[in-house]
Amino acid sequence: MSSSETSTRRRFPRLCSSAFEHPADRQALEALRKIPGLDKLVRKMLELGWEKIMRVQLLGSAVHITPKQCPRVYKLFKEACEILDVHEPDLFLASSPIVNAYTFGVERPFIVIQSGLVDLLDDQELMAVLGHELGHVKAGHVLYRSLAMMIITVFDMVVPIRGLANIALQIALFDWSRKSEMTADRAELLVAQDVNICLNAHMKLSAGSKTVFEQMSCQEFLKQADSYEEMDYSTLNKVYKLMQELFKSHPIPVFRAKEIKAWSETKAFKEIMAGRYPTTDQEVNLRVCPHCTSKIAPSFFFCPDCGKNVRI
Repeated sequence: MSSSETSTRRRFPRLCSSAFEHPADRQALEALRKIPGLDKLVRKMLELGWEKIMRVQLLGSAVHITPKQCPRVYKLFKEACEILDVHEPDLFLASSPIVNAYTFGVERPFIVIQSGLVDLLDDQELMAVLGHELGHVKAGHVLYRSLAMMIITVFDMVVPIRGLANIALQIALFDWSRKSEMTADRAELLVAQDVNICLNAHMKLSAGSKTVFEQMSCQEFLKQADSYEEMDYSTLNKVYKLMQELFKSHPIPVFRAKEIKAWSETKAFKEIMAGRYPTTDQEVNLRVCPHCTSKIAPSFFFCPDCGKNVRI
């Protein structure tokens, strides 16, 4: 990535997450919070100290990316933070052939990118993915997404989740998780500032190969999304799709690509790019961070600006 490309990217000072929040994200989160047992699971997750356990593992087994460690990747990360006006969380590079990135934590959220992802994407695509993860931080997603990750991995082994009520909680949690991804995808586009960068990244994530990337077409990938949606003509197909998606934390990749493309063509996106967007100064019903005095949403457990716990 050249320095000229870096200098021409727009910044969005005091950007409020409501500027890019997907409406389905807010609706699903409101529904999730009404499910009995959610607070109990959150408390249990905090009591078990999984965030500290994961941080210790990463400090011992992964690479902590800093200005002096993997400076090229850090530069991409720093710029993405500046674009979205987000305090820099810790960033780790973990060894894994799995193409993935995730954000975890409540007390001190951190982002993990896996080596398979870094090897697959070019710099601009990697920066877009970093913007996606920072979008979760900016939008206050990290608490419940961490809970979803715990359920997927180890939580059920420690705190067995049983009964119809708890199944309903899992379904609601994963439903919100999928919809929160669409908000983060919009943050990804705000960082990339070129929809084709995002589409290329999602194609590579779907195919898992850069060897054949030159043979791939964004337009054909978007047509594939149309074909997937057209399968709804059959009730049985709808059932198959429901079963495929019900307990997934992420939406279907082709659907995400289509949603990103659609939002890139909206007035809302163009207004943000022109510098006209809701700021934290304008938002009502915000509370003040006790550490840095930034204005944050009442639901946030930590401040996206200073990164400190605000549950005091």
